[in-house]
Amino acid sequence: MRSLIKCLESIKNSTNIAIFSHMAPDADALASAVALKKIIKANYGDDKIVDLFFDYDEIGEVNNVIIKGAVHNFQRCNNYELGIALDCANSNRLGKYEEMFNSCAMRVNIDHHITNDEFADNNLVLKTSSTCEALYLLFKFKNFIMNDDVCSLIYSGIITDTNNLTQGAITTRTHKIIAEMLERKINLDALNEHFFKNNTKNKAFLLKKALDSLKFYQDDRIAYMKLTKGDLASCEATFDDTVGIVNHGIEIKGVDIAILAIKQEDDSYYVSLRGKNTINVADIATKMGGGGHEHVAAFQYAGTYGSLFDSLIAACKEELKNHSPESIVEILFSGDGDAETTNKE
Repeated sequence: MRSLIKCLESIKNSTNIAIFSHMAPDADALASAVALKKIIKANYGDDKIVDLFFDYDEIGEVNNVIIKGAVHNFQRCNNYELGIALDCANSNRLGKYEEMFNSCAMRVNIDHHITNDEFADNNLVLKTSSTCEALYLLFKFKNFIMNDDVCSLIYSGIITDTNNLTQGAITTRTHKIIAEMLERKINLDALNEHFFKNNTKNKAFLLKKALDSLKFYQDDRIAYMKLTKGDLASCEATFDDTVGIVNHGIEIKGVDIAILAIKQEDDSYYVSLRGKNTINVADIATKMGGGGHEHVAAFQYAGTYGSLFDSLIAACKEELKNHSPESIVEILFSGDGDAETTNKE
């Protein structure tokens, strides 16, 4: 089922609600969860029980500010009337809280990933830049009261999930929402500085490790980086410090697919993918058991490094085979010009 009205009705009629996000939550997952709780409390009454659940080992300093003061992972009900999963393409991404979500009497799935497998009773999978943008549209539809705190959370989710509006499913609607934030006089400069100009020295050292591992394949159309547990330990870095590193690969001229493979504490691998031009890395991630967006995707892999590398490069080669390396920008500027628009004396 896909019903915005039913979603709103289930929120209104439930006395206790559990909100979940994916494992190792990023800023969009955290911000959307906290924003939704604030909206429910402000618009449906503070007497509702609304609990937040995040499966993580550690939240980095930059993202920790989002949940500072927000009580989470404290279960007040044996079985919740309503469970809401945010920013999860499938139920496995809920990690240790998957069973709790499935035990809820009604389950709602709100997401923006094109690979979402619609695992809940009601699935609102919207073509938006982020889950925060999807929630903002829901809030606007219902004319919910939104204070500056909620809008700051929404903006944070949008800019981080789009790498400051440079990637992902960005539309004119996304820019209109940003304009509305400006009109509300949200301190966008402070938020941009916090999320994009606030890297630690540890992350800088970790970036050096990743760049030292950089290799190119398939006529330099694939940029491949990797990080080991030892790399993170030697830099005193956390998993959060790996966020954004893969973008350095896709920024290289001629590269159509960038890969960052990270070995985790349980010896599995978390792999981030970035694409550009007409390349669809979501298709690659789906073949590897993950998902995402056309140009931003990821997956987790439990096998050996050798099997990961071979399978992933093979999937990338298959995707590249169907796409020309010609630059879209070169095509855009390849015309001879319009005589009516040329300068005239």
